[in-house]
Amino acid sequence: MVEAVSMGASNRAGAASDSPRFGPTLALWAALVLGLNGVIWLAGFRTSALAEGVEQGAARVESRGIGEVSDDLIRRAIQTQHDTLSFWTTLAWLGDFLVEPLALAARALAAATLFASVAALVGRPVRYELALNECATAQGFWVLGLAVQAALMMTLRRGDIETSPTLLLPQGVYPAAAWLALRQLDLFAVLGWSALARGAWRRGQVNLTAAVLICVMLWLVEAVIRIGFGLVIGAGARLVIAPG
Repeated sequence: MVEAVSMGASNRAGAASDSPRFGPTLALWAALVLGLNGVIWLAGFRTSALAEGVEQGAARVESRGIGEVSDDLIRRAIQTQHDTLSFWTTLAWLGDFLVEPLALAARALAAATLFASVAALVGRPVRYELALNECATAQGFWVLGLAVQAALMMTLRRGDIETSPTLLLPQGVYPAAAWLALRQLDLFAVLGWSALARGAWRRGQVNLTAAVLICVMLWLVEAVIRIGFGLVIGAGARLVIAPG
């Protein structure tokens, strides 16, 4: 009788641990990302950086046009530069308030699905619901990284705060691809991927080596996407804002 009661309690505990928390957890993280990015925008860090870039482009157009074209053409070129500010602002806004919250869900869903798929293939416990819940919880590391950046921005009154190895680079000009690649090694992202790998191993879905390999593969996919988009947007900005 005691054993039956104990087994029943154990089953209820297991069911409770596997109960769906994926949606509410991600909703909480997404709300925090929206709030933190909202603070950064309201403080002017994003808009000031974009405006500074546009002003530098306008100054370059003006300096190169003096003595070569009419003042009217220079004024129109400068106005064109200023008119691009709304476009780049909208693009940055979509990245912070749409792409980043969705990235949390995409990362958690991809990791949980891949862990469960490999577990099913090799005959290990699938535990998909639990994987979803824990992968969603692990997204808190990325949110914590954003919170640290926002806090440092407010404290130091600087908009160029990083928690990646780019922080260690001396002043200078670096290739865009190398700089973007270093940004993918963000400290809190590394902690998040480590938590995802450890969780899959602890749940018994895969061994530790396989868990690390899966996370490295997912990280590389995400890094390639982010670097690719960053290079495309950066190239467009250089052509429009600071033409050669």
